[in-house]
Amino acid sequence: MITYKDRRAWLLRAIATEKFVDVLNTHFVDDYVNATGAKVIVMTWGANRCRFLSSDLMRMHNAGLLQKHRIGLGCNWQPGFPKWVNSYSLSGIGKDEIIYLEKTEA
Repeated sequence: MITYKDRRAWLLRAIATEKFVDVLNTHFVDDYVNATGAKVIVMTWGANRCRFLSSDLMRMHNAGLLQKHRIGLGCNWQPGFPKWVNSYSLSGIGKDEIIYLEKTEA
């Protein structure tokens, strides 16, 4: 598994592209697991569970890199799913970090 610094950089780029992400987005979770080598709990339906992803998103939010929005699933809710999920987007600090990453890689 790659380091937190590399996972953070991957997440910043992915969130900059997607605009909003959450742990119920199957493609996002699978892309994260494939890119980072994080352990995953395979679910029979819905998005797989990855505790590292949840932890990284929370850690980045606590550091001010991400904004957190609570989204209700409304009519899309089904038994076995939560009725709401945290959705994340880049904060101003996160956007600045993306600019810094691009400059240092050039």
